[in-house]
Amino acid sequence: MFTGELAALGTAFCWAGGTLLFTFAGRLIGSYNVNKLRIPVAMIFLAILLTIQHGTLFPTGLNSRAVIYLSASGIIGLTLGDTFYFRCLVILGSRLGALMMSLAPVMTALFAFLLIGERLSLLAIIGIAVTLSGVSWVATDKKDNRIDNREGSKAFGLLMGFLGASGQALGLVLAKEGMDGTFDATSATFIRMVAASAIIWLWAGLRRETKNTLNLLKIRQALFSVSGAAFLGPTVGVTLSLVAVKYAQAGVAATIMSTFPIIVIPLAFFFHKEKPTWRSVVGSVIAIAGVALLFIE
Repeated sequence: MFTGELAALGTAFCWAGGTLLFTFAGRLIGSYNVNKLRIPVAMIFLAILLTIQHGTLFPTGLNSRAVIYLSASGIIGLTLGDTFYFRCLVILGSRLGALMMSLAPVMTALFAFLLIGERLSLLAIIGIAVTLSGVSWVATDKKDNRIDNREGSKAFGLLMGFLGASGQALGLVLAKEGMDGTFDATSATFIRMVAASAIIWLWAGLRRETKNTLNLLKIRQALFSVSGAAFLGPTVGVTLSLVAVKYAQAGVAATIMSTFPIIVIPLAFFFHKEKPTWRSVVGSVIAIAGVALLFIE
């Protein structure tokens, strides 16, 4: 009993822990460098996981349409979306940065409606409005101005969070089209990682950043943080999320997993000394409640 629900909760904790580690690493070596290093590290972990689970890295029946959609999904969601998201984390901190990612299900619903014709129910529309109101209420809290200005102002951080959520959402919709119900999410994630890694490192090579970026691996704190976050998120988190949707109702699982911004609040206070205001706590709960409404049939 409750195998799926517990797996979903484990996924939320993995995402919360990864958020804290990515924030720490981003403030140490820069958000863009974190994504450059994170993607290939995560790719290695996923390759090991897939080899153990299936004995192969790529699913049977892989076709050019799937490769195109999944590659586009990786570039938009992982290369661009996560670069924006990590910059948001550096500027706004783990707590508010994670809350901005609660916009991802909202943006996913909107993109799915616009691009592939998925209808939005009345409850979903209400959920979108509730989520936006919760996030907006927290974002405009004047008593909560603890930000890191090395990579931009609070307004810029909020913009990065919105773009990060939008990139992840569009990437998810493209991935859904690419998977087309024919192969598993872990293999699809690996293909997305391959495409994202190729693009981000090609760009780094053109800008002659490769050597300097690899030298950052000599910083042990950065290496451990990036590796730990990559292991928690794309490896353990992805695996647990698949267990969650297998044994629990998809809506229930997705709602539990989306609570990770709430879990981040005490963790960010304990590890990063990010003291929350009551407004930020209540606003976060409102935002997650709005997300929950998206999954009520």
